[in-house]
Amino acid sequence: MSMLARLSASVALPVLLALPAAAETTITLTEAFGPAANWALHADDSWLAMRAGCYEGLTRISNGITVEPALATGWTQTGDLTWDFTIREGVTFHDGTALTAETVANALSRLLAAEVPARAFSPRVVASVEASGPMTVTITTVAPLVTLPGRLASPPTAILSPAAYTDAGINPVGTCTGPFRITAVDAEQSMTLEANAAYWGGAPQIAGATVRFVPDADTRTAMVRAGEAQIVRHVPAHSVAQLRADDSVTVSEVTTPRVIQLLLNNETGIFADERVRLAVRLALDTQAIDDAVFEGLYSPAASPFRSGEPWAPAGLEPPARDVDAARALLAEAGVAEGTEVTFLIYNTKRELALMGEVVQAMLAEVGLVANIRLAEYAALEPDMLAGNYDMAFMSRGYLTDAPEPGGFLGADYSCEGSFNISQHCNAEFDARLAEINANPDAAARYAGYAELAQYLYDNVVSVFVVNETAFDVNANTIAGYVPHPLNYVGLSTAITAP
Repeated sequence: MSMLARLSASVALPVLLALPAAAETTITLTEAFGPAANWALHADDSWLAMRAGCYEGLTRISNGITVEPALATGWTQTGDLTWDFTIREGVTFHDGTALTAETVANALSRLLAAEVPARAFSPRVVASVEASGPMTVTITTVAPLVTLPGRLASPPTAILSPAAYTDAGINPVGTCTGPFRITAVDAEQSMTLEANAAYWGGAPQIAGATVRFVPDADTRTAMVRAGEAQIVRHVPAHSVAQLRADDSVTVSEVTTPRVIQLLLNNETGIFADERVRLAVRLALDTQAIDDAVFEGLYSPAASPFRSGEPWAPAGLEPPARDVDAARALLAEAGVAEGTEVTFLIYNTKRELALMGEVVQAMLAEVGLVANIRLAEYAALEPDMLAGNYDMAFMSRGYLTDAPEPGGFLGADYSCEGSFNISQHCNAEFDARLAEINANPDAAARYAGYAELAQYLYDNVVSVFVVNETAFDVNANTIAGYVPHPLNYVGLSTAITAP
């Protein structure tokens, strides 16, 4: 038996005593957007359903970014490519269907066969799923993948009742296992949830909730101050000082594993030349951008990863602005004064448009004219993925697919990456990432990720602008709300309304 075959995780969650019937109180939360893709699992809709306390996966990610059991009580790697997951006994979906190995295999197999794959669990990384026993599921990967248990916490891998999968798409109403049951959805306005008193982890302490879809961040902020909402996620940086001075609310600050980056087309146009990409980096003053747009509450970035994280390159600091050096590089590369480039910015994050104006002015100082195209993300993504652009802003979570950044590096920077907007391709990069993904030694993987992050910096594949900080606010009329660093948790059994 190989060393990998001896790896296992069989930690059991503590048994939670069933609570009395949920209190009569209901609360209101806000989300920026409602379901926009008919609950397609690859889309943000699945994150919405997981934050609503409805969706659950075989594993879950703690606030400390560790992998914990959820609908699976344990897992064992039985070979280089095979894993066995033990399914939790006594769990039922909201429609009364029992959770078994068959229902789990059905859910994950349907995800593999989806028209649009989920990055965390796609045919590129997973070969097959089968019920190998009444409560045992065997997953076979395409290549050695030691981060598989963490990927199974990603919202797209939620396990739903067979009734959820319809010809019209996914139906989450009554088909989840979580502590809250979706009872009604108005995709333009809100959705309602009621407590699942039979939840395997203990009954919720509130009766239910309404999730309102409010795109404008300032409106969401006003709602919590007026008592119209008890939890508001991601209030804008310019509201934080005012909210912190309000005794009726609590502001939570989370240093999220997210980076706002300037993606540059490495394949065509002027940014195929590394000198031009470096000129853009030298043209930017990232601290000034942070101060102007985020009240100095974010932090300037060097690599995709935040300084101090175990996979961040040691000693790498955000570069200083050097307009003269940027101009010299552009001249050396033969880029004429006044050269125009397309600059794509999606309007679902107001701050990106403000950042765009600042970056546009900074680039003008070195002779580049950035023509901003501001639109809905859905309208921009096809051109981004096809490489029909010069530069684009992207707010990107690098632990979205797994609780370490191998998935992000593969999706965004490998030759066949499903989110390779930068159009970057380097066979040596891909080979090194595959080697890292197969290494059972976590410390060695982290060092490998740092090595690849240093490569992205050295070759100016992208320009990393600021590391993001999230600010959530909740009314002091509730207790127990703790924001999750990966945005996986909103409603939970810990929330009380005294």
